[in-house]
Amino acid sequence: MGSMTSRERVQAAIQLREPDRVPTALWGSYYTLNDDTYFNVLRHFGLGEPVAPFRKQKPRNSNYYDERVLDLLGTDVRYVWSGFTDLGGARMDGDCKDAWGVEWQRSGPHITSVNPPLNGADLEQIEQYDWPDPEKYLDTALIRQRLEFLKRNYADHALAARAVNSYGPFEQAAVLRGREDFYVDMIAEPQIACRLIEKCTDVIVRAQEIYLERCGREIDFLEIPGDDYGGTSDLMISPASFDEMIKPALKRIVDSAKAFRSDLPVAFHSDGAITAIVASLVEIGVDILNPLEPLEAMDWLQIKKDFGDRLCFMGGVDLKKALPGSAEDVIADVERCVRTFARGGGYILTSANHMQADIPPANIQMMFDAARTRGVYPLDV
Repeated sequence: MGSMTSRERVQAAIQLREPDRVPTALWGSYYTLNDDTYFNVLRHFGLGEPVAPFRKQKPRNSNYYDERVLDLLGTDVRYVWSGFTDLGGARMDGDCKDAWGVEWQRSGPHITSVNPPLNGADLEQIEQYDWPDPEKYLDTALIRQRLEFLKRNYADHALAARAVNSYGPFEQAAVLRGREDFYVDMIAEPQIACRLIEKCTDVIVRAQEIYLERCGREIDFLEIPGDDYGGTSDLMISPASFDEMIKPALKRIVDSAKAFRSDLPVAFHSDGAITAIVASLVEIGVDILNPLEPLEAMDWLQIKKDFGDRLCFMGGVDLKKALPGSAEDVIADVERCVRTFARGGGYILTSANHMQADIPPANIQMMFDAARTRGVYPLDV
């Protein structure tokens, strides 16, 4: 097989064909370098000063996007973003409320939502709430400028759009209501829970429509807002609750992308043990599944066997033991991921979530180097 461009390589993986080698990605919505990790990488490789934060308001702890790092690592995907997540997610500094009206409080490196604005609200109060207008927050000029920059400088790379909101409808509703109260509502007050999910979905869908109007014809895949439903051993909610309350909302988000462009691949992130809902995600049209956490409760070999003809897998490399460990640990885990996910195509390699400061920069480079050598088709791992 001849050498492919990065774009051809990613497209082949998404189309469930074998490329020349396993493609790699970094700095998407769900798999990035946290700020301290980024600074460590700059120092280790002598890349100079940090670039300006791509999030104007520095709302989270991953605020930088540096093409120099991606060039050094040789990853295959480059990204556009919308600007909405500057104000539509957790606030690390600046104003304490985000665009949704959620208040955030910082304690050291950690941040949590406090004083949920819809705690105790009834249906009428939910209807009357000041829901964010995406028109006010999306930076449409930025989207086009970023896209034109990538087309000029990275024409042979796959182009992707980062998610338009930090949270999917489940987690967004939970921080508006208060997580514990929202989980109780799902059982005791399902009308309340369902309406919150619907209203959050209304905002996400409208924001995504505006976003895609600016970039949707020229991207190779779209990341939709991620939602975490799983713990380390099972779902946090029942599969029935997922199907009744959350699945219709996710389907609306996926459908809005497919309505804009029927062949637009959609990526979705959900942490934890999610075996019970993988079939539902495939059913509603998710094309790429992230982050593939290496949990004892997840039989990823079986999931690849069951869904590998319909689903591209993205992520997988262990953040807890392999990446903070030795070079040999990193190589062994890359080989594990290739064995598990890459046969027959349909795999994009990256870390199984954002990379924290406990991961040595040399190991980050080793992960991508190992992918280039261990992920060559025909596979030999």
